[in-house]
Amino acid sequence: MQKEILELHNLIKLKNIDKAYVETKKFYKFHNKNQDIVKILAYLHIQKSNFESTIAVLEEYYKEKPEEKDFDYYVNMGIALKSIEEFEESLSMYDRAKEINSESPLCYTVPAEIYLKLRDFNKAIKLINVALEKIEVSLEKNFLHFPNAIKLKTEINVALNKDKESGEMLKKILDERFHPDIFYLLATIDSRLIDNKLLEEAENQLKINDVSFNNKLDRFWYVHPLYFGLAICFQKNDQAKSENYYHLGNKETMNSLRYNSFEYQKNIGEIIDHFKTSTFEIDIESNVGSNNIFILGTPRSGTTLIESIIGSSNDVTSGGELLSGFKLINEFVNNKNIKPDDFKKDFKEKYIGRTNFLRGDYRFIIDKLPENFLFIGYLLKMLPGSKIIRTFRDPWDVAISLYKQRYVTNIPYSASFFNIGVFMSNFEAINIFWSDQIKTISKGILDIRYEDLVKEKDHYQREIYKFLDLKSAFDEEKRKSFFSQTASIRQIGGEVHSRSIEKKEFLDHKNEFYDALIMQRKYWEKRGFIYKSDDFFGYKLG
Repeated sequence: MQKEILELHNLIKLKNIDKAYVETKKFYKFHNKNQDIVKILAYLHIQKSNFESTIAVLEEYYKEKPEEKDFDYYVNMGIALKSIEEFEESLSMYDRAKEINSESPLCYTVPAEIYLKLRDFNKAIKLINVALEKIEVSLEKNFLHFPNAIKLKTEINVALNKDKESGEMLKKILDERFHPDIFYLLATIDSRLIDNKLLEEAENQLKINDVSFNNKLDRFWYVHPLYFGLAICFQKNDQAKSENYYHLGNKETMNSLRYNSFEYQKNIGEIIDHFKTSTFEIDIESNVGSNNIFILGTPRSGTTLIESIIGSSNDVTSGGELLSGFKLINEFVNNKNIKPDDFKKDFKEKYIGRTNFLRGDYRFIIDKLPENFLFIGYLLKMLPGSKIIRTFRDPWDVAISLYKQRYVTNIPYSASFFNIGVFMSNFEAINIFWSDQIKTISKGILDIRYEDLVKEKDHYQREIYKFLDLKSAFDEEKRKSFFSQTASIRQIGGEVHSRSIEKKEFLDHKNEFYDALIMQRKYWEKRGFIYKSDDFFGYKLG
């Protein structure tokens, strides 16, 4: 068995995760009592984002051999529990891991993430500083968690209003040794700190031949941050060059990562059909979810701005973009064996429990995951006491903003104007469906257009507070200092303005975007969800 285990380790070392995963699952069927196989499978489940499976595999093995629980067990359980947003349990796992090996940086990075989520910024910065000290001592700067730890520190510094410190730190790292992820981070924080020497170095790095990398994926992760970092650097003084780098970066994404825009269409159709046949009903008298606020819409449609307005209230804290609700409902939709009443009970227990831990003593907690728009009807049925704010923005402005973000894996359609156009049509179809359903489900939803919000912020702030029944006074200075761990992390700190309306970039691709949107509309027209029109939630197409 040692030979097979060695082969699996070699596959992982070569980053051939898919093959290692398939082979490990085969071995696990016959060797699920082998601790090495269990550890490898748990690790690979994490790499594949199968966090519930990680927990199941570890619990199955160690329930019979609790005395064998070691550092690997606690770290893997900790990261899996963090990823399904069982933050309290995750922290306890890292406490145990620290008792075994307090010198490992892994004992501090994930807890720092959790305390950032809990908005305990001082504790988060202490933990990440310890992690970076441990990384420095262990000479692990070449490992993936070094740039990730640096990125996390820059995010905590935003929360502490220490962006200047982040810039100085990144510049110092780059002066010692060039690193593409650090270069990209510095560009996002303050591109003015990138001098001509650094620019030349970044452009020279792009000339490295493919043979310098072990595989195409290694090359992707090296050049991708360079393209986006350079695009940001040239944005103000050379728009054509900037746009070209954005194109090159997004082309890398399209070539390296699989995304099928029509699979998303299929998923939406399944959600609609499933909701129509779901048997559980809403209890309109229930106040379950009365502490929960959802802000949703397309990414880049103003959700973070609204979050900062609501988050300035003393009654509210924000959980940011939580994944629990989305993943739990998505599993229900895709698993026909889950009974509606069982799911309803399980959802309330898990989602309310997890958000209550984050909410603490605050009256309300925000869940700002934009893609919760897919499940509006489910949320209103299961959490009838909750409130939802749905955002809309000019589709072309959304498309440009998406295309300029380095989302990579979490929003893969952003790498192509065609895919963004298809996505926008799918967004339109399911929201038209929900709008029709909402009439009979709930009045707990407020629609806001981004353009109206930035032009009349004070008016809409009052409307939002009235809708949510927020009693505390609005504080603009507190709004400016609000921290949100999203792509808009540094944009919400300034004055609210309308400069992001009617953008004049990537005009050569405008027709490609609208052609895709209109083409995809024809599918939804046949299904009866969209009627032929030039109107998109009040916006003119084209």
